[in-house]
Amino acid sequence: MLKHFKLQVIKILCIFLLFLSCKSSQKNTMEEYIRIGHGGGFTGIETVFSISRNGQIEQDGKLVDRLKKTDVEQIITNIEVLGLDQIELNQPGNIYKFIEYSMEGKTHRICWDANSELVNKNLNLYYNHVHYLIYKLIK
Repeated sequence: MLKHFKLQVIKILCIFLLFLSCKSSQKNTMEEYIRIGHGGGFTGIETVFSISRNGQIEQDGKLVDRLKKTDVEQIITNIEVLGLDQIELNQPGNIYKFIEYSMEGKTHRICWDANSELVNKNLNLYYNHVHYLIYKLIK
């Protein structure tokens, strides 16, 4: 009887520890974020960088580096200044770029053909600027 009780306690402890380990992986979920990325082509692989409001840059759920607070504030401000919040576009080509953000309860995604010359110039300006800030840190 005592062996059975000990076995049950060990099972409960294992389940409890398993539960705790699963919960810790949920901490990385960003409530407010900006994501930029590109993908498509022959392989269809997508490269995505997520930037949180505190400057953390993640790729595939892993912390890559951190942007300065002033850079993050500028990136957020540029969304409105460049009118990205007013652009409704979901026209990926074979190779595409995208900008997605979730701020103040609003989520917005813009996706366009990377080779299109007809796309709003502000999209590429914003994308290239954020991409430059990220690659400057990680390369």
